[in-house]
Amino acid sequence: MTSANFDLDRYYTPEDVALSALKQVDLPFQPESCADSSCGNGRLLDAANHVFGEISCIGVDRDRNAIRALKKKRPSWVLSTGDLLSRRSYLSGFGKVIPGKVDLLVLNPPFSQVSQKHIQIEYNKKNFRGSIAMACLTKSLELFRPTLGAVLIAPESLLYSEIDTIGRQSLSLSYSLRKVADLKCSTFKGARANACVVELLRGSDNSQEAVLDLSFCEIKVDILRGSLPVHLMTKSSSGTIFLHSTNIRQVVGSGNVSSLDRTSNTAKGIIRGWCILIPRVGMPDSKSVKTVYFEHDIQLSDCVIALCSRTKFSSLQIEKRIQEHWMEFRELYKGTGARYVTVAHLTKWLSRLNVIPDIR
Repeated sequence: MTSANFDLDRYYTPEDVALSALKQVDLPFQPESCADSSCGNGRLLDAANHVFGEISCIGVDRDRNAIRALKKKRPSWVLSTGDLLSRRSYLSGFGKVIPGKVDLLVLNPPFSQVSQKHIQIEYNKKNFRGSIAMACLTKSLELFRPTLGAVLIAPESLLYSEIDTIGRQSLSLSYSLRKVADLKCSTFKGARANACVVELLRGSDNSQEAVLDLSFCEIKVDILRGSLPVHLMTKSSSGTIFLHSTNIRQVVGSGNVSSLDRTSNTAKGIIRGWCILIPRVGMPDSKSVKTVYFEHDIQLSDCVIALCSRTKFSSLQIEKRIQEHWMEFRELYKGTGARYVTVAHLTKWLSRLNVIPDIR
């Protein structure tokens, strides 16, 4: 793990949320000991005591004042000040003096860091990039080696984002991941973040997602994501028509692109022909997810994804299948802050509709 002084967010778990989270998990046996690697004021460990009965509690936090106050409040707990993500921390030694085994981790890892969107993670002899939440989870698993696994209140992106794909794949070799519940974006005072309760239990994740109705015929589709950001677009009256997510409703409604800006610089994501346009960021509108036809080249912005078909019939069939499973389609849009969809999740979902993507 790279060493750095991270400016991490500090939003403690409300008491009712902590209790509700632990009451909803389905554990194979009752834990006798719990650990929290970013314990703060100890609320998750207190909730574990309430839900599971008297248990042994181990807590770590980089905030010396928080640990000092918690030692006075909970003198029977094993507590330590330490920076989970620092190489200079003595926490590896602390792990060796923990009395007995740890059954379950109860975690509310930091959701973000100010300076970077990701950091380097070392887990299971692999090095990869990931979010701060994924880094805290994997480091906690290595430090405490819980016999059951973990229950965590995590940013929604931990289960969804592309940056944590390798992390999830690495975890799935030893654990099964299950989202237990969604939390309101107003859960943490002073922050608006989409979060969820996640259950991480020992045992590889070999579960198969339910397959949708595949009785209809297979349809081929090209999935193209635009890659030209608005701030890099250079306007030119003789350039390629530029389409942003805010233009989708207008274009679908009128079919007219003559009023759109044109750009002299182009990038990946140029489309022509029969298409369905969907926003990559922000929730989609069912009235705008419709088949449209472009006679000339269209340059997509980086916040637009197009589903392109060779024929009008194929495009209309894809439109119909999306509309018939609209609520499931909307569920693809996740994210800790703004809601968004990734090409990977869209591709996987469309395959379940027998719409077979060809990504380019």
